[in-house]
Amino acid sequence: MKGLIGKKIGMTQVFNDEGNLVPVTVIDVNTCLVVGKRTPEKDQYSAVTVGFGEIREKLLNKPELGFFKKASATPRRHLREFRVTAEEAAGFNVGDAVKADMFTKGELVDVTGVTKGRGFSGVMRRWSFKGSQTKTHGTHEYQRHPGAIGQRKTPGRTYPNKKMPGHYGVDRVTTQNLTVVDVDVEKGLVLVKGAVAGHNDGIVIVRPSIKVAMRAQHKAAK
Repeated sequence: MKGLIGKKIGMTQVFNDEGNLVPVTVIDVNTCLVVGKRTPEKDQYSAVTVGFGEIREKLLNKPELGFFKKASATPRRHLREFRVTAEEAAGFNVGDAVKADMFTKGELVDVTGVTKGRGFSGVMRRWSFKGSQTKTHGTHEYQRHPGAIGQRKTPGRTYPNKKMPGHYGVDRVTTQNLTVVDVDVEKGLVLVKGAVAGHNDGIVIVRPSIKVAMRAQHKAAK
């Protein structure tokens, strides 16, 4: 399972080959670097550790700095481990730059990000509740309330996971099957169709579509 770490630049729009306007999210993957490898002989599994974003050495503690020095790799701000086969891992060396051409135009990818934080929110904003009552004569400041949350005497408690006011946002969300509209290797940009979770300058993970991989395995098994 290959993948890249990137930074969400924002959204824009481009014209495809058919002349249709397509909304895209621009992801910067320009500073991705291989900083470590896992091998079956030493770690019982095979993986590649990718780092993203430059960082000054004085901002790292001693264990973090020692990890990069032991691997003879340039320090990176964000790290992510991607599982790969032993044959795929053999094609990567510590210190190699991982570029945007890992993905191709038209490929389907899954993009993981952290949603925007919206603080403490009521049920209408957090869960899209319609509202408990209409604003008529006699209804007093109850339009945006959640309504009843109990079940009378039995069971005499509120069930877990009841939709109620609370902290909204800052959730890890993966948007699946986004189409790669274009790849700019020189600038290190990947353009994917549609929206991606998170605010601008947020860190995202781009991976090949897991559903496409599962379908391919299912066909191969037949």
